[in-house]
Amino acid sequence: MVDNTVTIVGTITMDPELRTTNSGMSVLDINFAGPKKRRFTDGEWVNVDDDPQYFSGVVFGQQAENVSSSLTKGMRVIIVGKLNYSTWEDQQGGNRSKVSIVIDEIGPALKWATASVDSGSSGSSDMPKARDNFEENEAPF
Repeated sequence: MVDNTVTIVGTITMDPELRTTNSGMSVLDINFAGPKKRRFTDGEWVNVDDDPQYFSGVVFGQQAENVSSSLTKGMRVIIVGKLNYSTWEDQQGGNRSKVSIVIDEIGPALKWATASVDSGSSGSSDMPKARDNFEENEAPF
């Protein structure tokens, strides 16, 4: 099995669009852009002044609802997900294709911003609860 996990840092280009399927599943479409980077011989990565790279992604379930209420156009985000390649035939009979990202994790990038996290009861009940009573030499994970 091929693991096609990608991590992208980019800026949301339009407010995310939340919808609900006929079966009641929340689905959120999100578009974002990241700068092109080039690595110089000294190993340093530098943004290139070319056009940015545009991406689209999709988030499902409770996470889709959380993203909808938390992230907006212009916010810088970190996205981890899997590439999804889809093909279809358009109304004129032409073949079309698209690469998108099925998002596993998304959150605000905190390099130049701060965030407030609310881990209220709206999250999934199967999420493990954090412990705060560790032995002195015990790792907290």
